[in-house]
Amino acid sequence: MIECFVLKLVTGISLMWLMMPRKEVTDGFFRIQMLVALGLCVLLVLTVRPLSEAQDTNSDADVLNPSVMTSGTGTQAGTKFIRIAQIVAAVIAFAGHIVWKLGRRLPGAIAIYSVATLCLSSVVTDSCASGLNFDSVQLLLSDLASSAVLGATLTAMLLGHWYLTTPTMSIGPLSWFTKALAFAAVGRLLMTCISFGRFGFASHDLVHLLWLIVRIVGGILVPFATALVVARILRYRNTQSATGVLFAALILVFMGEMTAALLERDLRIPY
Repeated sequence: MIECFVLKLVTGISLMWLMMPRKEVTDGFFRIQMLVALGLCVLLVLTVRPLSEAQDTNSDADVLNPSVMTSGTGTQAGTKFIRIAQIVAAVIAFAGHIVWKLGRRLPGAIAIYSVATLCLSSVVTDSCASGLNFDSVQLLLSDLASSAVLGATLTAMLLGHWYLTTPTMSIGPLSWFTKALAFAAVGRLLMTCISFGRFGFASHDLVHLLWLIVRIVGGILVPFATALVVARILRYRNTQSATGVLFAALILVFMGEMTAALLERDLRIPY
């Protein structure tokens, strides 16, 4: 479960690097971002394991709704690919940290594209472990939506902190993240609605119901509301207040996605 969350987080961060207006952001921000990615990639390498092994340590995960939708880190071969990809991504992130520190933006951009490609291929491998079918495509789109919400929230919060060291930097990139976060929340809502439309809520357990509420509030409603609030705050160029809102939202988003991971583990459905 932890490895799936970390994989979505590092993938979301790297995708935000690709899409954000990098020219308006100073080199130091990406230097630190590379270290964040390095730590997450190493953590993923240490925690990733095959789905069968994960089920052995959590044997009651199959009881409520067996095989509705495969989740986890898939087969032994898929797990090996993810581990190798993340080792390579960690090495590239370390090299990227150095080149961004030296102010070499072209090699830094190559490092960003490389890390993003490796992380995205790891998500595809994880989601399509059971083969290419409607369920695996839905799981992949659901994982990408979650990655976008996690990546947009965390990267926007860290960018907001970066304005403390470079207060003269344009607020354009932070404003861009409010739009990205809103779109990510809408995408996450769409994928959750698809899961409800196909499977309903496959449990009558009160704990699962509470997890679902936390998932919807923290993973969907909070990101969308945060995007609206931060956009209004940035009209007054108050980056410190915007960063505080993003920091509070990040905690709730993490809670929402972790409870979603718990639901997926127990019910085999990516709500």
